[in-house]
Amino acid sequence: MKKILFFLFISFFYVSSIDAAITTKPVLNLETAKLMAQTCLDLAVKEKWKINIAIYESPGSLKYYASMDGAYPASELISHIKGKTSAGLPFTTRALSEMAFNNNNNVSEGIATIPDIALIPGGVPILLNDGTHLGGIGVSGSSGKNDETCAQTAVDKGLQIIHE
Repeated sequence: MKKILFFLFISFFYVSSIDAAITTKPVLNLETAKLMAQTCLDLAVKEKWKINIAIYESPGSLKYYASMDGAYPASELISHIKGKTSAGLPFTTRALSEMAFNNNNNVSEGIATIPDIALIPGGVPILLNDGTHLGGIGVSGSSGKNDETCAQTAVDKGLQIIHE
């Protein structure tokens, strides 16, 4: 019995002395995702674009989706792929496209062969000032330039809310 008590006593102090720091990171909450999407939708209405918006948490769980009346049905899938790409990689889909098709760097080898990676503008990562990757937003339905502008406007709004 004394051996068992001694073992339990030693085990208790050993376990309690282990530094069990848990790493945490901020998360993208639903309210912020909704406000981000609304900012993009407001811009699209003003500019008369018909778009779909997909906002993903890192590394790729859908957080919020919106589709405007009259948006192209195919752009739904494209917005999801753009959003998921930017949620999984800390680059815009425009930057990934430039990396994939620029033969002057070592990164280009293979990017274009990765399945389900968008290589067209409209996907923007959500990155905090310290580099923490919260997710990504994908916009599709207008030109690549317009999609990217809308996505960046939404990310800027999200970062403004998060940093308040």
